[in-house]
Amino acid sequence: MRTIKYNPNDHYHFNAALLVVGVIVGIVLGFAFQSGLLLIFVPIVSQYQWLLDCLKRVVYADQIKALDRLTNSAHLADNRDNFAIGRYRSSVTYTLDMINSDYYLLTIDANGVSNTRRLQDLANEVGAAFHHSSYLESISNGTAVYKINFATSSGGKVDEDDF
Repeated sequence: MRTIKYNPNDHYHFNAALLVVGVIVGIVLGFAFQSGLLLIFVPIVSQYQWLLDCLKRVVYADQIKALDRLTNSAHLADNRDNFAIGRYRSSVTYTLDMINSDYYLLTIDANGVSNTRRLQDLANEVGAAFHHSSYLESISNGTAVYKINFATSSGGKVDEDDF
């Protein structure tokens, strides 16, 4: 699975309440089944959302940094107002499809942000965040799909004698 669903405002934190419940359940199950492994395993499993979030941030570190750059720099405006995407930070959701090695498909779902004349300009911001060229693939109400090209260009090699 090479698809990331990322919400910039939704980061899982270490949940102390679930850890306490996990320790209590681990002690009860550990004594019931006479297994010390359950005493360790149940509290770890209780933090699965935090562990998955940390793992995603390690495995897809470059892509998440690029999505954070996009969130902090892009201007996705609504028809009614000219707020930046930072104002929609609590509602925007990115889906990055990385199945093909030549390009990524980035779907931005801004939950009702519908100004399509700014979405073409946002392709430049998407390309700048990922350091590659990108263009608008398709649009619908509040959702835009961008194609980020990673294919190498056919440009020649630069030599020192060229200067």
